[in-house]
Amino acid sequence: MVFAVSATEAFEAALVIVALIPKSYFSALSGTLIAGGSVVALTIALKDQIAKIRLPHLKFVLSSLLFSLGTMLGIEIFMDMSELFLLALFVAWLGINYVLIKV
Repeated sequence: MVFAVSATEAFEAALVIVALIPKSYFSALSGTLIAGGSVVALTIALKDQIAKIRLPHLKFVLSSLLFSLGTMLGIEIFMDMSELFLLALFVAWLGINYVLIKV
């Protein structure tokens, strides 16, 4: 369970890093190292709490996060978009996932 959380967070971070590399290789690399260390440290520190998360709920929320990030990056290909819209996309994907699960 803890590995699933860490692996999902690492995948999400990798998507962001790939998008940031053209702006500055050094900042993308240093951000990767800081984020990686932070995820490992937080996973170790919160292991017991993370183990209590039920897997279906985790998949529901994390898939919404990944879909919203992917949607935002896809939209940014065609037009400039503020990162503030990520929250709106997340809420929209939560709703879409909820409807898909209940149908």
